[in-house]
Amino acid sequence: MKAEVKPNYDSDRKKLVDIIPLPYPFTVYIEQTRYCNLKCFYCIHTTRDTEGGEFQQLGYTVKHMEFEMYEKIIKQLSEFPTGIKRIVFSGLGEPLMNPRLPEMIKLAVDAQIADRVEVITNGVLLTPELADKLIKAGITHINISIQGVNDQQYEKTCGKKIDFIKFVKNLTYLYEHRKSTQIYIKAIDATLNNEEDKRIFYEVFGNLCDKIYIEHLIVMQQQMENLKGIVDGSKNFYNEELDVNRKVCAQSFYFLQIGCDYDTFPCPVPGLDKSLSMGNLKENTLMEIWNGSKRLKHLITMLEFNKDSIPACRNCTCFNAINNPLENLDDDAQRLIHLFK
Repeated sequence: MKAEVKPNYDSDRKKLVDIIPLPYPFTVYIEQTRYCNLKCFYCIHTTRDTEGGEFQQLGYTVKHMEFEMYEKIIKQLSEFPTGIKRIVFSGLGEPLMNPRLPEMIKLAVDAQIADRVEVITNGVLLTPELADKLIKAGITHINISIQGVNDQQYEKTCGKKIDFIKFVKNLTYLYEHRKSTQIYIKAIDATLNNEEDKRIFYEVFGNLCDKIYIEHLIVMQQQMENLKGIVDGSKNFYNEELDVNRKVCAQSFYFLQIGCDYDTFPCPVPGLDKSLSMGNLKENTLMEIWNGSKRLKHLITMLEFNKDSIPACRNCTCFNAINNPLENLDDDAQRLIHLFK
C-alpha cells in the first residue's frame, strides 16, 4: 500500500492559546452549493424531500452560490492580513455538483490568499475530464469520503446505486494524473460492517491516495438526533479515545464558514441554524464580521463556559470530538477573556 495511514489533521502547529486573538481566520469553508447527489443516512439530506422535514425546517433552499458573490468573497478574503491556512469547498452540498467549481478553485488559487485550496467530496461524480479540470485549476488537496466497498453498501449508506468498478477506475485516473495535488481518502467506521470490509477498503483505495484513514462517526448535525443512540461518544472524529470533555469550542476562534445564503458561521458544521450567523455578506464585509461585536460576544460567551446559553450550540457534541489537543482553551479561558473585552 502506497498511502500513509494517518488522519487528515496537521500536528505541526502552534498552540491556539498562544496566538489568539487572530487577525484573520485560519480555515475558511465555502458552501458553493447545496445540491447533493446522495442521501447518506447520517446527513440531513436524507430529509430534503420530506414535507416539513428537518431540511425544510432549516429554511434553506437547494441552490448554487452566485458566482458574482463568490468573486466578492475571494476579493474580501484577500483584504485580510496574510495567514489564511486553508480555503475548503465544503458545506451542506456536494461540491462537484457545481459546474463552475473548477473556475472557483482557480480564482482562489490565483488570488494567493491561502496556503491550501481544498475540496471535500464523495467523489462519485468525478470523471477523467473533471479530474483534469480540477488539477489544472490548481487544487492543492482533494479529500474523498468513501461510503462503502461495493455497490450494495453504497445503496445502503447513500440510498443510491453506483457503478463501484467505474468509481474506482475514475479515482485511479485522478491519482495517476494528480501532479502535486495531495489526495486523502477516508471512510466512516459506521459504513464498514466488519474487519473484512476494513481490509478491502485499504486494499482497494490504499494505492489511490497519499493518505488514508477510517474516521469515527460523530453527530455533526444536531438535527440527526437518531444518530446519538448509535454513536460511540468515547471516541473523537479521528477514532482516538476522548480524554477530556471540553467546555470551550476552540474552532470559533479560528474558523469561518460562508454559506450559500452568505451567512457566516464560526464552525464547520453543515446545516447550521441561521441564528448562529455572525453576519451576512450582503450587509457587512468579511473583515467587519470577523472583527464585529456579534462574533466578539460569541467568543466571550465560550470563554465564560456558557456555550449552552447559545441555542444553536447547546446540544452540540461534535466540537468536542473534532478539536485537536493543541486547541484546548479550557485551562486558560479565564485568563484569555480580557483579550476579547
